[in-house]
Amino acid sequence: MSDKRLLILGMGLQGKGALHDVLGHRVFSGVTVADCGPRYEAEMPGYAARGVRAVSLDANDTENLRALIAEHDVVIELLPVEFAMKVGRLAAEAGVHLVSSMYYIGQSMTDPAIFRRMKAEMEAIDAEARRKDCTLLIAFGMDPGLDLMLGADALGRLDEIDHFYSYGAGFPEEAACDNALSYKFSWSPRSTLVSYYRATKKIVDGQVVEVPAEKLYAPENTHILHDETLDCDLECYAAGNCQNFAEMFGISGKVRNMNRFSARRPGHCAFWDVMIKCGFLREEPVMVKGAAVSPLDFCTALLTAQEQFWYREHERDIGYIRVEASGSRQGRSVRVIHTIIDYADPATGLTSMQRLVGFTVSIAAGLIARGAFKERGVVLPMAMPLDLMQGELARRNITIVTRVE
Repeated sequence: MSDKRLLILGMGLQGKGALHDVLGHRVFSGVTVADCGPRYEAEMPGYAARGVRAVSLDANDTENLRALIAEHDVVIELLPVEFAMKVGRLAAEAGVHLVSSMYYIGQSMTDPAIFRRMKAEMEAIDAEARRKDCTLLIAFGMDPGLDLMLGADALGRLDEIDHFYSYGAGFPEEAACDNALSYKFSWSPRSTLVSYYRATKKIVDGQVVEVPAEKLYAPENTHILHDETLDCDLECYAAGNCQNFAEMFGISGKVRNMNRFSARRPGHCAFWDVMIKCGFLREEPVMVKGAAVSPLDFCTALLTAQEQFWYREHERDIGYIRVEASGSRQGRSVRVIHTIIDYADPATGLTSMQRLVGFTVSIAAGLIARGAFKERGVVLPMAMPLDLMQGELARRNITIVTRVE
């Protein structure tokens, strides 16, 4: 056990996954959890019984947040995305290490003025973190996170890159596919639906091609992937801005074909293609009996209100990550595939999403606390060596399967 003190900000689903892992591996001498709201406050006595200090805090209260961060050595930040950069700035100013599952600049950012402003702010936070000799490891959950780490490892095995495709997804195991969508929520329903109506960019024969939000699920923009381990077909659709991702990996102008996908059970894409064409995922309100109603908010509320779209006890979600890169190494053709397939754990009550996000940030916080990961400033998952994480994940029954052909 180190003498470091840990603060977990945000005790939603992923925060509870992180806390479970932190308590199970006893890296920190003290653990504080912070959140707000009546549901959280009702759980606070339970945290205290496990030796955890629980604090009720509104993340909008900057001064109290600043003071709480300064009391700790490492922060795991799992708050809503609008707080991510703010917490990073406060941690950098205090010289406190941080792990966050969030990007500081969304990879689907399209407004150039907002992008420039946010990039300047992130660079200032990076400079402050370096000056204070602390690590801010961001976008380090499941997707983004493990997928980017695996991608960097795969690309590092190639001299020339023909194609680079990555997949990150969560969906029910076959026994739990008992509704019309063969899908249940293990993440924020609204955030899920927002991602269903978002323009993406891919790289085809060296050229950046934009896929408009209205055509995200059109047949020409989806494909079927047969996973040998699951022995099933998965429908895959684009889920990211590959122009930005190529820059992050340092392969702009070097990769011929690149795309980033999510995956669902067959039939999902055709359904949402029709829903998008009918306007059900637009945010702009329409008038309904004199009230302004957002179609997106209506869809979110409708699906969220139905038990059929939530996991029942003993039903399992599957967390799925696949990274595939092909090209050449020293003149020889090489293909590298990394895969993670993880299931919910009924014994602990944790979903696969909680495991792959919560456990990942917990492991990273421990590596930083022990001095095993020493990169400073604002750091992306590509900088995390695979061999540092692989053994820790395996101890939690999360296996990375690698094929090199």
